[in-house]
Amino acid sequence: MTALIERHPPAKAEDLELAGLLLDTLRIVKMATAASREHSHVSANRASVMWQLRERAMRSGDLAQRCAMTAPALTELVDSLSRDGFVRRLEDSEDRRVVLVELTAQGRRELDKYGEVMKRGVAALLARVPADKRARLRAALTDLNESIDAMTKETANAR
Repeated sequence: MTALIERHPPAKAEDLELAGLLLDTLRIVKMATAASREHSHVSANRASVMWQLRERAMRSGDLAQRCAMTAPALTELVDSLSRDGFVRRLEDSEDRRVVLVELTAQGRRELDKYGEVMKRGVAALLARVPADKRARLRAALTDLNESIDAMTKETANAR
């Protein structure tokens, strides 16, 4: 994601203001859904690591970078997730020195539960927004996700 940002010209003031609004909104949603997350066995940090593993096993170093964590912090978190049966460590068949981290079936179920808890919490917040504004928000978020997907694909193809 960092590479995507670094390759673009400086943002306009109005785009920076919008970015700030989005970040503030995400922070508020995170705080407002904290009570919902208490019903889950997975913290936000644990869910973040597990989310990165949902499609494939990853090298520990790559996982730490994607989660913006130090290697020791990630190791501690992976140890905890492993003890709970949510992830497992594997040897890389191509390089036995490399440790891969993989999401287990139990971890996938727990991540799905966490996602549902979060969705219910956010849905409760959205229920307070009038239907026409929710429709506009849906359209804007769909556009944003499509733009991010396109940028991600462009970056992947450039490598």
